[in-house]
Amino acid sequence: MTDVQEAESDERTTMELLDEDADLAADFVEGLLDILDLPGDIDIEVQPDQATVTVQEVGSGLLIGRRGATLDALQELVRCSVQRQTERRSHVRVDVEGYRARQLEKLRERCREAIAEVRETLEPVKLEPMDAYERKMMHNLAAAAGGVTSASEGAEPRRRVVIRPEG
Repeated sequence: MTDVQEAESDERTTMELLDEDADLAADFVEGLLDILDLPGDIDIEVQPDQATVTVQEVGSGLLIGRRGATLDALQELVRCSVQRQTERRSHVRVDVEGYRARQLEKLRERCREAIAEVRETLEPVKLEPMDAYERKMMHNLAAAAGGVTSASEGAEPRRRVVIRPEG
């Protein structure tokens, strides 16, 4: 098998595992909606590095909670359920009515502002605490921007990204 064929096979296997994880996560969320007697449609999106299960048309902020606290708890329950069933690390994120997507876009905008500020002042800028996936996205953004570096500091749940001038 060539390196290219092996990489394609690995990617296919990863996508199959993510599909399985997403289906298990969707089943869990669907069961929870039934128990809570909430409406909602579930969409699944699988990308090479993770799957996202999004609940649409719930008609309530009940699953999001204050500042996403309930959604974070739901995320942890889904993660535990999927990991228990598959006996491997779960790469599924749960979103409700685009809340996480909107929050991620706000974080990206704040990161872009921090990058500009660091370039101008040559002083480091600390971003607010965020989860591991969000930190990864900020590190990717900083790396693509050039002229700055990024690092994570602190302990969960207060772990954050710090943008610094390069060099």
